[in-house]
Amino acid sequence: MGKRIQKKARRAARRRRRWRNSIIGVLLVGGAIAAFAATRPAAPDPSLPALVAEEISKGPAEAPVTIVEYGDFNCPSCRAYHQLGIIDQVLAQYPDQVRFVWRHFPIITPASPELAEAAECAADQGAFWEFHDLLFDAAPTRVGQMTGFAEYLGLDAEAFDQCLASRGYRAAVEVQTREAFGHGFRGTPSFMINDTLLAGPPNYQYLISVIEGQLN
Repeated sequence: MGKRIQKKARRAARRRRRWRNSIIGVLLVGGAIAAFAATRPAAPDPSLPALVAEEISKGPAEAPVTIVEYGDFNCPSCRAYHQLGIIDQVLAQYPDQVRFVWRHFPIITPASPELAEAAECAADQGAFWEFHDLLFDAAPTRVGQMTGFAEYLGLDAEAFDQCLASRGYRAAVEVQTREAFGHGFRGTPSFMINDTLLAGPPNYQYLISVIEGQLN
């Protein structure tokens, strides 16, 4: 990685850390794998952070519909849902109208919180989604495998290891976990589509119906 790219990655990492630190301490306190349950409207809660463009996401920041997934990289249901490719299908169908945000809800295995932190360290080098996909492809995984994954993706392994060892993203991951509990979620994956909560993974047809409802 060239010096210019490294400098850009470090600047991006600092911006992301500053944003994450600004929301720590504002959430409600609230694991198991959940099957798809029912939907219910979420009352606006001023103690929870608003969706913002700085989050790691796919799709335009100004999209009228935002889908948030609260997931765990060692969750079998999350992995199965990822492999179905439903979110990618939706984004392809609504390229200007839907944005997808990932939030960590690492409750399935003891390793899950550090896997979430590892993904954030990969994001520092602009490779969150590549690391996200690799974690699911190889799941279940262990913390000891993370450096090998970083090397496989061509990341700066030394910088990655330093980031992971520092546990610099632990607080941010804990914030997102408390946020999920604050919404009443108790399993993964869980979803929020604008103000609609989905406790469990929606199939393609149901997800489209919720999106259309939001657009209309």
